[in-house]
Amino acid sequence: MMDIQDRSPSQLPTPEQNVLYRIWTAFAGQVFDEEKLLSLDIPPFSGAEVLTAFLGLRQDGWVKAVKKAWGERLYFIPSERLLFVQEAFFTPSQALEEVSAAALSSEAKPGLALDVFNALVYGAKNGGFPLTSKGTVHKKHIQKLDEPEGLTGSDIAAIGLQYAHSDAYPPRAAVLLDLLLSLGLLTKESNALVLKEDALQEWLDLSLECMNSLLFQSIMERYGRTNPESQHLRQVLCHKGFREDVWYDVDRLLDEMTAAGIEMQERRNELYDEGKAWLRFLAGAGWADVGTSNDEHLLIRWKIPAGRLLKGEVDGRTASASGYLFIQPDYEVMVPPDTPFSVRWSLAQCAERVSDDHMSVYRLTKGSVALAADLGMSPEQVTDFVVSQALSGVPDNVAAALAQWGREVGRTSFAELTVLQCETVEEGDQIAAHPKLTEWIHRLGPLYFAVKPEHVTEIRKILTVAGLPPKRQIGGFDQTAGQWRQEEPRQAEAERTDSLYRKGDYDHFKSSGLVYSGRNEHYFQPDSEIPDKQDLFPGLAKIPVMWTRDWRSYHGTTAKQIMEQALDWKVKVELGMENKKAEFIPKRLFRNPWRVSGLIYSSDSEKPEQIELSEGGWQEMRLIVPGQS
Repeated sequence: MMDIQDRSPSQLPTPEQNVLYRIWTAFAGQVFDEEKLLSLDIPPFSGAEVLTAFLGLRQDGWVKAVKKAWGERLYFIPSERLLFVQEAFFTPSQALEEVSAAALSSEAKPGLALDVFNALVYGAKNGGFPLTSKGTVHKKHIQKLDEPEGLTGSDIAAIGLQYAHSDAYPPRAAVLLDLLLSLGLLTKESNALVLKEDALQEWLDLSLECMNSLLFQSIMERYGRTNPESQHLRQVLCHKGFREDVWYDVDRLLDEMTAAGIEMQERRNELYDEGKAWLRFLAGAGWADVGTSNDEHLLIRWKIPAGRLLKGEVDGRTASASGYLFIQPDYEVMVPPDTPFSVRWSLAQCAERVSDDHMSVYRLTKGSVALAADLGMSPEQVTDFVVSQALSGVPDNVAAALAQWGREVGRTSFAELTVLQCETVEEGDQIAAHPKLTEWIHRLGPLYFAVKPEHVTEIRKILTVAGLPPKRQIGGFDQTAGQWRQEEPRQAEAERTDSLYRKGDYDHFKSSGLVYSGRNEHYFQPDSEIPDKQDLFPGLAKIPVMWTRDWRSYHGTTAKQIMEQALDWKVKVELGMENKKAEFIPKRLFRNPWRVSGLIYSSDSEKPEQIELSEGGWQEMRLIVPGQS
């Protein structure tokens, strides 16, 4: 299949271009049905010509469909095509001119990728996010997610976000949980939202630019107000002509969009407020600065290549993961902005976060090293990590402290074991003496053996042959046999998830999250069945061939039949009137007396005329059926 970027609406046949343009201007990326499609004014095309072009757009992937439970179809321009359609049909001119800002109203914050990372760290250190009986995260964890750092509730409040459990989740906590769920980094279990280890590892291995691309695509797909005008503005702000670190005038952009017919003049003030709220959200997420000009115009300065991120044209690879941190004598660790998140993850496991700004700051403490041991990172591993990542070396006092803390923490630990229990000491002696079992078991007492879980299947077979077949069900110790209770070994992790980053693939934004504003077609069943164009004209094979082939006059009764057939199929009729040819699109039929109203296109006029014709109001005629005439 041809790459999306190699296609262009300008390569489509003229009818398909015109229909796609009107669909885009009227609906942006929102869903619509056939009735709304046919209500669009797309001169000089008849309804049949519109539907024929529409089927061509579906076949080429410019429009997709979903089906509701009762069979009704909804259509939409898919996300991966939307920016290409916008760039083909509208390019700002004056809005692309560089301007100067008089004041900075919202400065870009450290970034949504960092907010998501910190939420992941917190979830990892707390065993996920436990749920209440109502299915919401416990209040103390919500409060932690809602701490006012990076993106804040005030940055989110005005963008019209709608989400589940809005009475329990403040906006910032809802956004973080929604992104973690929709990107597959969290999964919901019966009593908690838990981290998916395989997805987490893939996420941490991504470059910051790739993370930003995925997050940016996600919020463009799922956040923001659903009216087409608002979506148009969000999309046009990502036009490839807007460069990073340059101020642009959003008021000029709105003027140009209104002049082009993309926005409605009567909604200008409302749309301005929606745009202002969206820009503040972008600043809170770290993607743009917001300012004002001397004449109080709204300005934006991108900190990222928005169009490139939206199209997924980024490098997902990270740089070499060594030598990134600056270790200070006061135990603080300075983290430069280009530090890979895999390095940040290891640091967050063994150090306490102090702040995030242009540089993040962490602090090594005895408590943080002890917590790292609980999380599976030994003091020796902490020291090795710090030494390998210290760009300018480790101060002597810090190295000495790490060595001392290593001697004081993590000296004992609990291990999960599968325990084999037998009934008698004699059976225990027999098992202990079996030559094939010595490498896989360790005797804990007269009746108990510690077993390596990965060898349970082999041990079961050996004991069965030896006349000591274990029970099929792995159970616990009763009160007379001992105090421990051994659970069944954990199942291996399910198959590794698909790559989170696949160019042009938006499916990972349709996972179950909290937010249900934005686009909603993913709630319905995809429909890839595309009718044949001939299905638009039922009974075509049964009508006389001359109706579509010959230019001629007919008896009054037949002429009315042909006109009524044109109305039923939504096709044009070529008419002879006063020695001139004209194309007529019938819209409504009247009886008693018989007459038909519609639009007529004469050869000497570019605009159609509303007209009503009665029997005998024309001479020659011919049906114009797309694909037949």
